[in-house]
Amino acid sequence: MSYVATIGEREVTITVEDLGGANYKVAIDGVEHVVDAHQVAGQLWSVLYRGASFVVDVTLLPAEEYEVLIQGDCHKFTLMNEQRRAMIRAGGKGSAGKAMLTSPMPGKVVKLLVKEGQEVEAGQGVIVVEAMKMENELKSALAGKVKEIFVEEGEVVESGAKLLLVE
Repeated sequence: MSYVATIGEREVTITVEDLGGANYKVAIDGVEHVVDAHQVAGQLWSVLYRGASFVVDVTLLPAEEYEVLIQGDCHKFTLMNEQRRAMIRAGGKGSAGKAMLTSPMPGKVVKLLVKEGQEVEAGQGVIVVEAMKMENELKSALAGKVKEIFVEEGEVVESGAKLLLVE
């Protein structure tokens, strides 16, 4: 899965490949790293990298912003998949003011935060998908009405699967 992290004015491309177990290949601007990451509890992670052990505290803030605390250093950045980034740069709308929300990664639908027919605001959380042991709240790209929900809580989805439509 490919992501774009924005740190201040700088954009960084990040790809993550699940190698099985708790091992991941993470490429940051093309430089590859292999890490072993285990979610310990809630937002706390144990990460092994190059023989060193780190406790990482990951907090998801509003507007797809993350705050990561590693060894006393706090890092803030936004993180979104490339598809979502492209949609936001295009104004967040599909044809005729519609926005199809798709899963940015394979995972499990943990919670639906809206119902069909419900009015939503741009940036409002509408669904929670768990992937790589992290819960990700996905947000509506535009204000409108939830026209259709394509999944149910507990359903396993693939990357790119249709989740819901907002008009």
